[in-house]
Amino acid sequence: MRYWRRGIWVGAVLATGAVVAVAVRERSLSSTGSLVSVLGFLVSMAGLVANTLRTAPGERSPADHLEHAADALAEAVRLHWQAEWRLRRLQDPRPLPVRWTTADPWLADAPENIGGGADARFDGVLDDIARVFARVPARRLVVLGAPGSGKTVLAVRFALDLLERRDTGDPVPVIFPLATWQPDSTDLYAWLSARLAEGYPALGSLQRSGASLAAELLDAGRVLPVLDGLDELAPPLRAEAVRRLNSALDEGSPLLLSCRSEVYAQVVADGDVFTAAAVVELQPLAFEEAADFLRRTARPVRGPAGERTTAWDPVLARTRPGDPVRRVLASPLMVAMARAVYGESGNDPAELLRRPEFADPTALEEYLLDAFVPAAFAGSARWDTGRAVHWLRFLARHLEHRDTRDLAWWELHLALPRPLPRLGPLLLLGLLAEAVCLPLWALGQDPALPAVTAATVAGVCAGYAARSRPRRRFLLPLLYALPLSLAVGLTRPLSQDPYFAVPFAGMPRALGWLAVGGLYGLVIATGLAAIGLATSPLPSTMPFFGRRRRGPRGRRSRRAAAGLLTAAGVLLVGAGFLPDSPLLAALGAVLAGALTAYLVRGESGVVAKGGPRDPAGRARRLGRAMAHGLAVGLLAGLSLGAVFTLAEGGTAAARAALRADFPVDGPVRHAPDGSRYVDAADGTRYGLRAHGRTYLVLPEPVHGTLIEHGGTREFALPADVRDLDLCAPPARCTAIDQRLAISAHDYRPDGEVFTVRLTDGRDLGSYDLSPLLDRADGEWVTRQSPGAILRTAVVFGLAGGLGLGLVGGIAAGLHRWLGAPVDVTRSLSPSASLRTDRGTALARALFTYLAAVLAGSALPRLLGLPDAASIGAYALIPTGVVTVAMSAWGRLAVARLWLCGRGALPWRLMAFLGEAHRLGVLRQAGAVYQFRHARLQERLSSPPATRPRPAPWSVRRSSRP
Repeated sequence: MRYWRRGIWVGAVLATGAVVAVAVRERSLSSTGSLVSVLGFLVSMAGLVANTLRTAPGERSPADHLEHAADALAEAVRLHWQAEWRLRRLQDPRPLPVRWTTADPWLADAPENIGGGADARFDGVLDDIARVFARVPARRLVVLGAPGSGKTVLAVRFALDLLERRDTGDPVPVIFPLATWQPDSTDLYAWLSARLAEGYPALGSLQRSGASLAAELLDAGRVLPVLDGLDELAPPLRAEAVRRLNSALDEGSPLLLSCRSEVYAQVVADGDVFTAAAVVELQPLAFEEAADFLRRTARPVRGPAGERTTAWDPVLARTRPGDPVRRVLASPLMVAMARAVYGESGNDPAELLRRPEFADPTALEEYLLDAFVPAAFAGSARWDTGRAVHWLRFLARHLEHRDTRDLAWWELHLALPRPLPRLGPLLLLGLLAEAVCLPLWALGQDPALPAVTAATVAGVCAGYAARSRPRRRFLLPLLYALPLSLAVGLTRPLSQDPYFAVPFAGMPRALGWLAVGGLYGLVIATGLAAIGLATSPLPSTMPFFGRRRRGPRGRRSRRAAAGLLTAAGVLLVGAGFLPDSPLLAALGAVLAGALTAYLVRGESGVVAKGGPRDPAGRARRLGRAMAHGLAVGLLAGLSLGAVFTLAEGGTAAARAALRADFPVDGPVRHAPDGSRYVDAADGTRYGLRAHGRTYLVLPEPVHGTLIEHGGTREFALPADVRDLDLCAPPARCTAIDQRLAISAHDYRPDGEVFTVRLTDGRDLGSYDLSPLLDRADGEWVTRQSPGAILRTAVVFGLAGGLGLGLVGGIAAGLHRWLGAPVDVTRSLSPSASLRTDRGTALARALFTYLAAVLAGSALPRLLGLPDAASIGAYALIPTGVVTVAMSAWGRLAVARLWLCGRGALPWRLMAFLGEAHRLGVLRQAGAVYQFRHARLQERLSSPPATRPRPAPWSVRRSSRP
């Protein structure tokens, strides 16, 4: 296989040498532009094919692939929850002795369905949870308990215990918070698959079957769902959730479900039990167990005789059965709060007995919840305690308003006022653009700049806002384009601009600014629709930013990346100065090939040892992504081009058909060549040839020069001859002084614009005759027939749509492929997901820019397409910037500007959330944070008026070094 790889790269080197040889022979790159563009494609394909052929020895079968994926997932789950277990200090010194007993029989299924007999008992303590689960014949268990009784801790202990004793082939326990499931509209396995892919991104990659790896693991029974928090669902959905569980799970499918006791009782009363599941209920902590735990975790204090004592000892000794303190400490959650507030801070818990408001156990619980966050942040040197409480209260209110427990950084933009959640990044870009354009206008630049910018932003916003539903993805932007295209057709000149091949050249300035700017905005919005940029994007990952390598190999990798990005910077700068240079095409083609080869090669480097590898799958993913992207992009581009063609071309052609044949009144005469003409009073002749092309004969003789050079002849005015030195040898020049018949060519880049017919019937080309023509004469010479207008509109619309579709399709394919995650070895943390989304957004923007520049440069040269194809391709150059702004990272940036600017959140948001996680205020669930407990979130979101006055120590500022 290595010989194949060497042969591929040797062929690439030989092709490079051939291009260099041609360039040296011709002493210019101008004749090698097409070869260079093709070479870039070949280099890209060489990298792709070589990497595809680099298969691992003994490629795994699908069953082995699933097995290795399950093993990697098991390791990721174990590492994640072990870290969470340590952060909550559940192992320090050991967990609370949570106990449970078998629940009332009416809450469970018939004993015959559960198995084990009518008198089967499933009592146990925390360390027995895996063994008790294994004793249930159907391997289904429902865990009930009061709020704060330890249901989530039990679920985590269950997952860790199963992972410790897991053998090859055993299912992997994965904890799924149920709060995000909509059982009335979402299939159970579809939701489980989506949540798996969200927490472990590589499981979202598509397999040969077309399903995601997460779905294949679930279908194969390699995942044991641990559904935490049935009570977190909306009340109308709880009974439906149990019904969906019963209908979706096959016989023998294991599952653990947790719920509050009173909620599950209501579910059973309203609906049904969970089929074949044993039901257990967590019991309150015994006071002696809670007291022993608090003594062992509190700071030691020297007693009168030197014995070890703690601040808790006198308090616990004074309590009596039925006291509020004893009732509150029956909850493991409240014991953990009391430990944080008093045991680890050195504060005196005696106030729990002294303060009269604590005679109510509910008030005491709320006080502990209120004091927990200040106590946790009291030891932080980076964050002010009072401000930390303020920020966390805002986040809690935001989550309660959205009725969710997941604090996802990519959803913080939903806290902004409308319409900022959807259009905020676009409006911000518009403001930045206007901030640049308005000073330029004030300094005397083109006044069209601010108006065109505003119209473009409005067009992008209109097209993007229309994508609120998938069915409107393309339809509404096309409908918005219809009136703008009609406006162009009604107001455009009925003539062809000889210097600029667009139908709207020469439109009235004010209306042109608005209509063309709006259309351009819709073009960008259509490009965004083709790319598939969601209105509420999820964080994405890409192979290039998958994992940091260490050592010499990592340094080489980073140097290669730096070199490629530097080359990209050169290309970005060069595009502004050399838009049509072959050097730009060469640089872009080589850069595109190098980046593609690097990315394809780098994808295999981020799958950790033991993780699933599928070398052929990399090529399949790229091929599928590009095929899907091109199909969608071409559909979008050609649809927009067709709408423009029909609306603008049809309207303008109808106007042309209704106009007068000649611009002046007079008798129509016929010439021997079949043309017709009218002579104006000043002697100017306005002629119309049989094929519809117009011509103009000037009333006075024109002094000019006939230039002959290399077998070509052209006519030039004296000023051009003098300024451009057109008569320098070996050119031969002859003076001409006679009446000329002037007509215009169709637009031809780098060609003559006008045709001059001499009195002897000879036709000469000419580049510039504008000094001889006033505005009216110029419009007559360049006037188009209805057929020519429609033909021009068709060419511009379809060719421009093709260029737009190709660039949008390539960008869509790369967008889809670069979003294919590849690392299954660990759960993606919120900070890591933010970094990878930022890297992916920047890479997508770079590739969109490259695709637009290279397609705009190569389409006319390689395929002979009209320049409108280049215009359509170049029109999507700003789309790269827009995709960055509309990414999850871009939306977070807008949210931070608004929320942090108002003081609702800190500027260093992710650092603050990470600190709150480290201090135990938040917990991590995949790429999202959650408050440590639902009751903590509910309490922080409550109005301050309902809170008792905290103790002075709990609101003091943290000390700083």
